[in-house]
Amino acid sequence: MADVLSVLRQYNIQKKEIVAKGDEVIFGEFSWPKNVKINYIIWGTGKEGQPKEYYTLDSILFFLNNVHLPHPSYVRRATENIRAVRRPDRKDLRTYLNGESSTSTSIDRSAPIEIGLQSRTQGKVTAFLQHDVELLPREAKSDSQAEPSLCHSFSLPYGSKRCHQSLHFVIIS
Repeated sequence: MADVLSVLRQYNIQKKEIVAKGDEVIFGEFSWPKNVKINYIIWGTGKEGQPKEYYTLDSILFFLNNVHLPHPSYVRRATENIRAVRRPDRKDLRTYLNGESSTSTSIDRSAPIEIGLQSRTQGKVTAFLQHDVELLPREAKSDSQAEPSLCHSFSLPYGSKRCHQSLHFVIIS
């Protein structure tokens, strides 16, 4: 799995939906906490013996949602919980996230990265699937013999109320 900055860049370029839910940000089936540090060095840090500081995912999402604002207005909108992207970082970060440049000198490839977790909704379904596993024969293909495979089967109630209809999923791996 790639680092969160690379995933964010791909989602931004491809105009895919990014979901912020509670304290996490969901990219498809993976999620990261909003406060996870990304590997983009904050301008002015990491020099003259000072430690490097990094923007959080929440700060970068706030920046992307407000990139159209003049810098003073953008900074005023930022709260104490969301660190505003500094003016010297704005153009470089925007061009990188929009795919106009392939890299940035502010990306720290040696910074520790946090691997995304499978989103909670996916995890619940997976746990339910693992509970109802049975061994079924796989259909024979041309000259080969039938091989066993795992078949995960489950039903979900249709709609918000229990009713006679249900959705049935079978996943063969």
